[in-house]
Amino acid sequence: MTASWCMAMMAVGALTSARLDYHAADGARILAMMPIAAKSHWNVVDSVLQTLVARGHHVTAITPFPKKSPVANYTELDMSRLMPSGVSVPWDTVLGECSVHNNLPFLSSRHKDMCRAVYEHDDFWRIIETNKYDLFITELLASSCDAYVSYYLQIPQIVIVSSHVHTWYHHTFGSHMNPAHISTFHAPFAVPKNFIERMVNTYDYLYSHMVFKWVDRESTVIGRKYFGSDAPDADTLMKNTSLLFINGHYTVDLAKPMLPNFVDIGGIHLVQPKQLPKDIEQYINDSPNGVIFFTLGSVIRLETAPAYLQKAFVGALAEIPQRVLWKYDVPDIEDLPQNVKIGKWFPQRDILEHKNVKLFISHGGMSGIYEAIDSGIPVLGIPLFFDQSHNIANIAHWGAGIMLDHKTLTKDIFVNAIKEMINNYDKYKFKAMELSRRFKDRQHTPKEEVIYWTEYVIKHKGAHHLKTAALKLSWYQYFLIDILITIVLIALVSLSVIFLLLKAIKNRIRNLSKTKKE
Repeated sequence: MTASWCMAMMAVGALTSARLDYHAADGARILAMMPIAAKSHWNVVDSVLQTLVARGHHVTAITPFPKKSPVANYTELDMSRLMPSGVSVPWDTVLGECSVHNNLPFLSSRHKDMCRAVYEHDDFWRIIETNKYDLFITELLASSCDAYVSYYLQIPQIVIVSSHVHTWYHHTFGSHMNPAHISTFHAPFAVPKNFIERMVNTYDYLYSHMVFKWVDRESTVIGRKYFGSDAPDADTLMKNTSLLFINGHYTVDLAKPMLPNFVDIGGIHLVQPKQLPKDIEQYINDSPNGVIFFTLGSVIRLETAPAYLQKAFVGALAEIPQRVLWKYDVPDIEDLPQNVKIGKWFPQRDILEHKNVKLFISHGGMSGIYEAIDSGIPVLGIPLFFDQSHNIANIAHWGAGIMLDHKTLTKDIFVNAIKEMINNYDKYKFKAMELSRRFKDRQHTPKEEVIYWTEYVIKHKGAHHLKTAALKLSWYQYFLIDILITIVLIALVSLSVIFLLLKAIKNRIRNLSKTKKE
């Protein structure tokens, strides 16, 4: 009787504890910060935040992208006037700032500028001093200066990666990827296939880590200025991150060893396609040879692109029978072909869902890539900066696209690539649909992943058990340098001892031989 009663009480206690754990994450208060004014990045971050808002959590966002109308349970600190815009920037500015060797210092500089602007803002201190938060969310970019917010508030931190994980952060999270078979953030190939590519990949891996260590030193200076001179260094604080939401998926970005606190949410920004505007729908429906959708994104003002490139585009499009919807900011283009319709904006997601759209010509931004994958549309990629080469390389790897180099692009190269994909449409379409089916075949949707793991981190007070023990090791311990040195020393000492013994034995034998002769 007593034993049964005890067991019953234990069961009730366990159930009560489970309920308390659940409610610990129910209606949580979340503080979020957007470190750069890039719309494509914000699409991913905002999708995560609005998923949590819809779940019933209360989100306060420090962002340069304020909502046009109020959203329940969602509060904003508008930073749009304090951050340089990343939309419609001249070609030379973007390509200069975002070259392979300069983009990490550039991103880091923008990220740290955001930290300074926020930490100097009186409203920031008002919202963190007058409210209690359960979680801090930020975007992983190129600085650790925002990690001081979670440190100051003593709450767990989740970071969102708007692409695949940046190479320079693998050391921070103890998730080193072997460059012998896993391509880096900048790599123009899905996987290194030969000695040269492995060498290039290894160089970029080492270069990225060294440059990041150098440029991010200032994050600690910033953090200690605003949060106390005794605050830990920024890298140490970033290592305390509980979880990473990655805008990627192994069906696209290839399989690789991932830690349990790395959660794929690729495609979270995808929404249900809507009815097309009547003029665009009519334009597509009345295209007997199908339609090509062409955009190089919202960051660059395409009319500022080099003249040779614009001439190549116009000349090539004039030679194909398909109609083209071309996103172009300026309403007039000299010698615009009659089969081309330009517009400052098009409903990209809805267009790619139309059955008469045959090809997507893209710069390789992650948002557009996932929209094309979801719709099963082949991609002709012209990457410009950041991870775009890698994104297009993945599509080409799976046989669903082709990648061109904008630096060497000519009218003939462009038109031949379009004709190759249109003339062999069935081949590319089959691969695109195959990739689409794999991408969609998941146990949980990205939104379900976000809800479960966010609440998991809150309920388990940071869920630090998900992190690797590698974070406690120094670099020489992680790479077993101390063990290798010890083994080499033991081997050298052993060989020395053996050599000395053999030498002693040889001398002894020699001495004995001399004695016998005497």
